[in-house]
Formats: sequence, C-alpha cells, structure tokens
Amino acid sequence: MSQCILSQSSSLDDWLCYLESIHPANIEMGLTRVEKVAQQQGLLNLSSKIILIAGTNGKGTTARCLEAMLLAQGYSVGTYASPHIFHYNERVRINGNKLDDQEHVDAFHALEHGRGETTLTYFEYSTLAGLEIFKRHQVDYILLEVGLGGRLDATNIVSPIASVITTIDLDHKDYLGDTRELVGFEKAGIFRKDTPAIVGDLNIPQSVIDYGTKISANMILSGNDFKYLDHGSSFEWHYESNKIEYKQPAIPAQNIATALTTLKSLNLLPSDKIITQVIKTLKVEGRFECLSQSPLVYVDVAHNPESARYLAKQLQILKLKNYKINALVGMLEDKDQKAALSELTQVVDNWSIATLTCFRGAKNDVLAEKLSCLGINDAQKFASVDNALDNLLPKMQGTDKNGEKQLLIVFGSFYTVADAMLFLS
Repeated sequence: MSQCILSQSSSLDDWLCYLESIHPANIEMGLTRVEKVAQQQGLLNLSSKIILIAGTNGKGTTARCLEAMLLAQGYSVGTYASPHIFHYNERVRINGNKLDDQEHVDAFHALEHGRGETTLTYFEYSTLAGLEIFKRHQVDYILLEVGLGGRLDATNIVSPIASVITTIDLDHKDYLGDTRELVGFEKAGIFRKDTPAIVGDLNIPQSVIDYGTKISANMILSGNDFKYLDHGSSFEWHYESNKIEYKQPAIPAQNIATALTTLKSLNLLPSDKIITQVIKTLKVEGRFECLSQSPLVYVDVAHNPESARYLAKQLQILKLKNYKINALVGMLEDKDQKAALSELTQVVDNWSIATLTCFRGAKNDVLAEKLSCLGINDAQKFASVDNALDNLLPKMQGTDKNGEKQLLIVFGSFYTVADAMLFLS
C-alpha cells in the first residue's frame, strides 16, 4: 500500500494521482472491502433516499431526467455519475451543479484516515467519496449510477428505495459475461425485496425476471407494465392510469419513460406541466450533442453495439434530410469495436479513424482492420482526433456537387468526445 503524504491542503489532481496508485487493480469486483470502509465511515445509513441506476447504456440520461424532475419539485438531489468527460468534478453533482475541488479533497481526506489498512480501487474510492459528500449536504435524494454490472459493483452496498435497469447489452464481457442473460443477471443484483425494480430494456433477459421473482422484488417491466410509443416527432408514455404524449426529446425517449415510471412508482411524479418543461430543456453532454452549426458537427459517446445502434437511428433521420454523413471514430482497445462499427456501416458515407492517445486508446490501424472486415477499405487514418478535425473541418462547408449537405459525427468514446469538444471550444 502506498504511503499517503497528502493532506486537506493538497490539490485534487494530487489526490487523484494517489488514488490511481493505491490498489493493484483498476477493477476488482466484490463488496467486502468497500462495505467495510463504508460501515466505518457511517455511509450505510444515510438519511437520504437512494435510487440505484444500472444499465449498459442510458444511465446518465435517465439520472439526468430524474434529477431534473426532482429538482423541479423543490427536492435537493445528489447525483453520482461516471465516467467524466473533462474533469473529475463532473462525477458528483449537488442540485445539478458541480462542486469545487476542496469538497472532493475533504471527502478523500476523510476516507483516507478512516479506511485503515483496507485498499480501495479508484472507482470504489470515488463512490465512497460521493456518499461522503452527499452525507455532508444531507440531500433529500441520491441518484447513484452503477459503474460495472451491479451485483458486485461498489454502489451496491446501499439500501435503495428503487432500483433501475435502463438497458442490457454486451459490454465489459470479461467481467459480466458474453451473453445478455449473464449480463442481465449481474445487473439484476441491484434489486431488493419488496422494492420497486424498474427495467426499461425493450427485450428483457429471462435472467432478470427470474432473479427479481426469486427475491420478491416489486418488478415493473417495460413492454409489460409500462411502455413508450415512438411517433417520430413525439412519444407516448403509458403506465397505470397515465397515458401521455410528449414532444420528442433530445435524449432517448426510452430513458425518459423509464425515469417517469420510476417516479410514478415512488409517488414522486410531477405535474404534466413540469414534465413537459423538463423534457423540452433536457440535454446531456456528449449524447448526440451538436457542437457546431457551420460546419455541422455532432458528438456522441457511443462505444458499444447498443449505443451505436441508437446513434445510427439518429443519423438516419438526418440522412433522409439530404445530409451526407461523415464519421470520425476513435475507440478504446478493450471495446467490441467491430460489433459497434457494424451498426453504422449502412448510414455512414465517409469514414475517418483516429488513434486515441489516452491510456487503452486503440490505434487507427486496429480500427482500420475492423472496418476492412466490414467491407470498408477507404477510411482515412489520422494520428489523433485533433489531427483529424484539422483536416476534415475545412472540407465540411456548404454542399457537395450532388447538393448534399455535410455533417460530421464524432463518436466512439468519452475520450474522443472530450478531444472534439476541446478542439471546437
């Protein structure tokens, strides 16, 4: 174990570097260590009511929707999310706002002096620090995003008033399994007996239903107990006596329907006027976000097959409006690159690939090989996202010789999106 020489006057960056060094593994599944420290720090019996949110995709947008709906009703809300795009401070929000560095440093300092000889991973440390901050602020509600899976994730030490699974797909296969049934079982581990367990996935694995039934969770299932109907420019949400139509939001309607169902199950559903206003203004950074109108540039953190599938649907809508779709992709080396890229081959007209220079970043040659296996052999290769944008953006103005308007989508990773955001800022 590394010897800590940091104090409350040390910088947040120094603390983050230290956290990365104190445990031999980046990921170590299991609750024993993190639960022990949480018990010692008084973090297992908070006065705040906690909603746990798991899922392959959609956790961030569902949490943001729940956060906005609760804030609009006057509740105080703490939100824990990961990963961040630019700064660690993005991971913990109080009433929708990031906190200054010192709040995080104070939480880390308290944990360092309370954990004794117990080692924690970076994620476990940050999860407990988030709970420490929420304890100090005594928020009414805590929205806790699960990091990996659910059953053995550090967030699963709490006693939630509701557990939510947004979607279930293949990601982190080395840890969660290589079938949706296995992944579903891991995510269902956040369910609790006699407690609302809301599942927004449109094709729920039987393992999720079996686990919820076994422990007598109060399951509320998409397609059975609630549903949403997509009408293009609008969507309908149906649950119990509620049957309401809303204008199509900037984030997936499936996640909004899941959030609304969660609130309804807890008797926290706001008025229809508030719901309409929240949906109208709701957006989440890096989720099909428009960074520039001229040239037209979107970014999306899509990095697995399911999120790429949703991105393809969004791009198809613009393609039908006579846009030529140019894609710039950069991915991490441990993602299922071929499966994710295959979801977009029918909608993208021109491909560019960039090496991600971050830890675990995939080289452009690797992505080129994956695209070649999918029949794409003319992708342009660039040494970095910045290098790619330097070359691509000057060619994006106006229309081409066929009268098609130009659009660039930058996707594949939080790191890819962060690089694009910084370049265009």
